[in-house]
Amino acid sequence: MGEMNRPTARRRRWTMAAVAATSLALVLTACVPPPAPGPTVRPQPEGRGKVSDVQVAPSAGCDTAGGLPAGRSRLTVSVGAGQRSARIDIPIDAAAGTPTPVLVSLHPFSTTGSAWESYSGLAAAAFDRGYVVITPNGSQPGPRWNVPGGLENNVDDIGYLSALLDAVEDGACVDRNREFAAGFSAGAAMSQALSCTLPWRMAAVAGSGGANLTDPCPDSPATDVMVLHGSADPIAPTSGSDVIFATPLGIHIDDVVTTNAARAGCATVPSTEQLFDDVVVDRYRDCTRGRRVEYWRLLGAGHTWAGTAPSLLEIVTGPTNRSISANNTVLDFFDDTATGPTNPT
Repeated sequence: MGEMNRPTARRRRWTMAAVAATSLALVLTACVPPPAPGPTVRPQPEGRGKVSDVQVAPSAGCDTAGGLPAGRSRLTVSVGAGQRSARIDIPIDAAAGTPTPVLVSLHPFSTTGSAWESYSGLAAAAFDRGYVVITPNGSQPGPRWNVPGGLENNVDDIGYLSALLDAVEDGACVDRNREFAAGFSAGAAMSQALSCTLPWRMAAVAGSGGANLTDPCPDSPATDVMVLHGSADPIAPTSGSDVIFATPLGIHIDDVVTTNAARAGCATVPSTEQLFDDVVVDRYRDCTRGRRVEYWRLLGAGHTWAGTAPSLLEIVTGPTNRSISANNTVLDFFDDTATGPTNPT
């Protein structure tokens, strides 16, 4: 009987090894940043000042009937010579004429928007708070995101995301002063890139485990920025990426954070608070026009989205921080954009 089970056991070991190797390959490429984007589309409305002074800026969709329907649907936009689509979730208020915030939820490399949502639950959490949520898919091969400082493939992902925001503004009632982006891994790199390339449009961005995988853009105007990063991240280490073909190399996450703080005109030394044994928060104060920059250090955490369920992939990615929920932390940060900075001057 034992002899008959040996081939089955051997096949099972080979299958498990193949699954692990495939998972490792996907994770190791998860943060490889793709190429620089082209020009952007629609500017932010005039009058964006200090966060607490920002007024609601209703979009064109607030005045139009028969636009995008409430609930979940697919939104298709023209980009260059072709078309691309994204999943969109629209709350009843946005469909009925009440300006609501918008979130662009950005997946990691080689993971679709739907798979990213299954893992993170970010879109559902934002929708429950009344956000319009755009869950796009990056460009091929991948899907991945083209970010400044990445590899060349001549796909304008920035233009694609901007076109999606244009279509949402025209087809639903949203507040153009409350457009946000959040992502993980390569999605974090794209969130950081949006703060650089669309600073007049992004009220705030947040990224976990990959904000150091794109150019830090020291000369770009400021947005509010939240960075989360595991101190034991083996895929996008805090010291910078050394994954082959992942450019730019050697960007330390601290350099990304301090560059964002300098863009916002903040004091150079942050206030530091230890929320839990494994969570330390650096908040930069005295920023220009009430801007906010925060760095959430997830001590001992790996390449994961905080608060998600345990997974066998943690063998490769490292442990997940469960003292906080990245969803709630990021959305709280975005919600504060409407009511004023969490670190007022």
